[in-house]
Amino acid sequence: MAPPNKKLKTCPDPENVSHHQTVPDEVWISILSFLPPFSLCSMSKTSHRFNRLSRDPTLWTNLTIDWQSIKNHTTSVEGIINRSTKIKSMTVRIRTRPFELEPVDGLQIVMIVKKAKSTLTSLTFSPEIALGNNAIAKLGTMTNLTSLELAGDWLKTAGVKEISNLVKLEKLKMPGAEQVIPKDLKDLFSQLTNLKLVDISDCKKGASDMVVTALAQNNPHLEYLDLDGCELVTGKSLNVVAEKCPKLNHLSLACCYEQINDPAMLKIATSCPQLTYISLGLSIITDVTLKQLAINCPNLSFVNLFGCFNITERGMGEL
Repeated sequence: MAPPNKKLKTCPDPENVSHHQTVPDEVWISILSFLPPFSLCSMSKTSHRFNRLSRDPTLWTNLTIDWQSIKNHTTSVEGIINRSTKIKSMTVRIRTRPFELEPVDGLQIVMIVKKAKSTLTSLTFSPEIALGNNAIAKLGTMTNLTSLELAGDWLKTAGVKEISNLVKLEKLKMPGAEQVIPKDLKDLFSQLTNLKLVDISDCKKGASDMVVTALAQNNPHLEYLDLDGCELVTGKSLNVVAEKCPKLNHLSLACCYEQINDPAMLKIATSCPQLTYISLGLSIITDVTLKQLAINCPNLSFVNLFGCFNITERGMGEL
């Protein structure tokens, strides 16, 4: 009796197999991570598999959206944020041609952003997006934020007060806040006590010795401080920075003019040995400061001395 016929296993015809089917999910997820959000959404429409892969939460931890998309495709943007269940970082920008300005609806932008407030820890608004004070005030409920970066053009007392609710902040950049007053910033830095990076450059009326003193006294782990253009800051508060913030590695004091002198900078040089960046443009320091920086700050890699007319070639040689 002849043995029954057995079905033989055959290899699939390679010409009938899509190459993407042979690539493991984790490899595809790594590839998809390089796509911007709207391209990722388009990719999700090409097959059931890519629809599933494109929804992987790890692809939606860092998100960049623009004002034009928020304005013209609000529902799509909301859909993207709703699927971003593990989003950690968001950047909001604006697509404009050079030297072209476009008005934005700050409240609409913030309401979109707040849909991610339960997981969002880092929020950046590009400098072209100058949020109104009312819109900034709405950010006060985003209490998981550890990093906030925004233009301070329209920031006023009410907005500063709401930012003070973000007690987890470690990084705060709000340059150009010319409408705030010293009390606003003093109260802010009395509430925020975990700051490591602060940029309040060009806060011409608000950044005073009282403000910088409060900042230094309440934030001993401060590493980065930008006070460019803050003409009310003097050596008095810089002495407090030197005493309270030994981890400081970035200090920018350009355009603070006569207030930045040798006594203040000598204290900084001797108390902040981790400095790698210092900007002293248009100050009245002399070679004495340069000598101490050279002796006490071995990791110093950037020094701005533009317009420091009391510096000599010999002093430059110290560096």
